[in-house]
Amino acid sequence: TAVEDAIGRATEMGKPVLYVPGINDIDDPQTIASMSILARVAEKTAEYGTTLFVPTCHAMAMTMAQQVVKEAAIKVGRPDWYNIDNIRYLTDDQFGYVSAVDGIMIRDRPATNFYLGTFYAESLILAETGHSTGAIQIAGTAMSDQLPFFVAACDYTLLGEELYAASAYLSQEPVQL
Repeated sequence: TAVEDAIGRATEMGKPVLYVPGINDIDDPQTIASMSILARVAEKTAEYGTTLFVPTCHAMAMTMAQQVVKEAAIKVGRPDWYNIDNIRYLTDDQFGYVSAVDGIMIRDRPATNFYLGTFYAESLILAETGHSTGAIQIAGTAMSDQLPFFVAACDYTLLGEELYAASAYLSQEPVQL
């Protein structure tokens, strides 16, 4: 419910949604779980016609994110909504990546920020910057050392295994009765 409400808020405000899939590559289980959640977020943003930014830290994660978002747009019947330029590789450097993502937050002022995946020292920097822009923030990671930062600065936080449970729940197709 929080995911849909947050995307709805961004749509009503005419502002973009920012989705940060963590800083590890696609061989990390948290990144795979994050991509499952990204699919659901992309479906909703495409359905509502809301801009979705997905900055990545690895080229393979970017390629996977591009495919996930493209398929979501097609699934909801909005292939024209998909913009490959909104899903981009920034850098493999941890703090260079965080600086670039913070720049996106400051320049584009997304109404909703998602941080779902593997995070390390950059978690607090991202969450504080997002909080300072007034965005609704939804975070989740299995990195227990980073959870306090997300809990302190985000509106909703998935704790550890909840990230995997959410990815499984959100990736399920609704049952038709």
